[in-house]
Amino acid sequence: MSAVPSPVQHRPIGWGHAVLKVRDLPRSERFYTEVIGFRVVGRRAGMCFLSLGRPHHDLALYEAGPRALMPGAGNLGVVHLAFAMENEDALRGFYGVLKGKAQILGAVDHVVSRSFYIADPDGYILEFYANAPMEEWSDLPNPFERDRPYDPGNSVFEEE
Repeated sequence: MSAVPSPVQHRPIGWGHAVLKVRDLPRSERFYTEVIGFRVVGRRAGMCFLSLGRPHHDLALYEAGPRALMPGAGNLGVVHLAFAMENEDALRGFYGVLKGKAQILGAVDHVVSRSFYIADPDGYILEFYANAPMEEWSDLPNPFERDRPYDPGNSVFEEE
């Protein structure tokens, strides 16, 4: 008789990919490749598959048409997509790269990570974050309870 597997033994190992509905596929493809740095790895009618270097894809864009509406504030839907950066220096450097190329919505020190947010051409919110060193927050009883101000532009990477 074999043992019944526990849910912990058979669970996802990480996030796979996201699919976004977009109004204008060529416009969104340009944004994600030219501004963010994805590369196109495949296509099918009305879709584009993008990668940050993984075996197949990290993001797919699905053309919903020019009249597609974003969900309203009181509706269900994705709040944002978050992209990990190697470290805080990379986060600050990428902030400098995106400044002037994308609509920057704000920046936050989430205690466990530091982030800035932008909007894509359809209004999706994208977060770019770097994990904070664990020793900065591991002794706190609830490091998720509040955010702190953060200025990713206060860096040697940003030109005056």
